[in-house]
Amino acid sequence: MARNCPACACSKRRFFYEQHFHNKTLALMEKYDVVSCARCGFAYADNIPSQAAFNRYYSQMSKYEFSDKRGEVPASHLRHFKKIVDFIKPHMLDRKARILDVGCSTGGLLSVFRRSGYERLSGVDPSRPCAKAAKALYGIPVTPCNIFDFHEDGKFDLVVLSAVLEHVVDLHALLEKIGGLLREQGMLFIEVPDADRFDAYITAPFQQFSVEHINYFTRRSLGNLLERAFFEIVKVRADENKISEAIDPDIFLIARKMGGRKTRLCCDDFGVRKIRSYVARCSQEDLAMKKRVCDKLTGIKKVIVWGAGTHTQRLLGAGLDPSRVFFIADSNPRYWGKRLNGIPVMSPKGIHQEKIPILISTYSFQDEIAGQIKEGLKLKNKIIKLY
Repeated sequence: MARNCPACACSKRRFFYEQHFHNKTLALMEKYDVVSCARCGFAYADNIPSQAAFNRYYSQMSKYEFSDKRGEVPASHLRHFKKIVDFIKPHMLDRKARILDVGCSTGGLLSVFRRSGYERLSGVDPSRPCAKAAKALYGIPVTPCNIFDFHEDGKFDLVVLSAVLEHVVDLHALLEKIGGLLREQGMLFIEVPDADRFDAYITAPFQQFSVEHINYFTRRSLGNLLERAFFEIVKVRADENKISEAIDPDIFLIARKMGGRKTRLCCDDFGVRKIRSYVARCSQEDLAMKKRVCDKLTGIKKVIVWGAGTHTQRLLGAGLDPSRVFFIADSNPRYWGKRLNGIPVMSPKGIHQEKIPILISTYSFQDEIAGQIKEGLKLKNKIIKLY
């Protein structure tokens, strides 16, 4: 599906890069084009599935249940959630304010709001297991549906969109929906990856262009989107997301719902240059990745690859021959029984061939996975790290 600019609705675009996923039947799509709006400069993924297809994907293939921990989020997530709540608190002094967390996963962020004294909390998430875990862990009600199908009679004082906007096809429809859920002068918190700094935080090539991340925001493009949806920015800051071994650049922003007024458009030429810089640097890292894979697998006939995500999909396009992969192990049960480029995806508990090395296909969690292999599963397989 071709998209008009999600920020300003312009139909003219400039091409940057074609992202391939080598995923065959596992995920939403095989590839997309990274483009920027010829009018405002907003960078986004073009030629992608519809919003309805994404809604089905997040309902059926969600990977945010923390099923291996019965829904409990790691301590690193809780530290990040505390930063979010601390950012919001000066703008939400009433602890009886009604708060809705959209895409709340298993309720970890809402639990931090509760510890900070907020009482009227609810969430919405497309995954039924996430909603069930939030109720079991924290007693917080979560409606299991996508936000476009969510209905609520009352109005909220604060809506939270933490790591949501980068996943949504129809941004204008989403913000219209949020505007209808907020009371007049209600507040909106947004956290998104910061495309202005993608080129300074490269861990693996083109990792920011994932199957799920289809919008690449800067402060200026986010401002254009909010202006068009009649929100006034109250505070914004550059931050970092440290929930994994990889550190990603973030934008924290809080905005207020306002009445209709003329939209001002800020052309984001700087953001366009930064995306070009990111593509150029990732292209260089891609060449280094191919050499790294070749060196690490010298003399090895077969490997088990741990992880079925974007990184593995990238490896399959960077020199990893599918015929050398015995199978792919992944902790997400929704992937089990499916195939990635013809390679079966199985539970890590299916690893019994001790003579076959395990290639950890991630930067973000490679040490955590190595610990799980050795200490959790008690496996003696050789572990291959790429970083």
